[in-house]
Amino acid sequence: MAKILIVEDNTDLLIILRDLLSIEYEVSTARTGEEAIKLAERFQPDAVILDLQLPAMDGMEAGRWIKTRSAPRHVAVLALTGLAGAGDAEAILKCGCCDDYLAKPAALATIKAKVSELLTTAVRAA
Repeated sequence: MAKILIVEDNTDLLIILRDLLSIEYEVSTARTGEEAIKLAERFQPDAVILDLQLPAMDGMEAGRWIKTRSAPRHVAVLALTGLAGAGDAEAILKCGCCDDYLAKPAALATIKAKVSELLTTAVRAA
């Protein structure tokens, strides 16, 4: 069973995503970038759903840390963020902290499909 780490500071969205994905995956959750990094070391997720606007350490910094420290294993990181201005998606994908991007609000079916897609890609990259 693939492992998914959800990093989201909005409690309601965190619970919704956890409940949605825990049917198919082993899910762990974090509310801050610091907590995500500590948890990623122990939990060793296959994919991370990452809010980029987090308190203290932002999601980009946490995503870069998780991706670089997980090597040689590939961890797929999906940015799920309110940053939806012109050029935001391109800047986020260029930073190297995320493999893909969805702007909030995103349909739950879209999030679920994107996670499945990223896990398939991560398996091929391994």
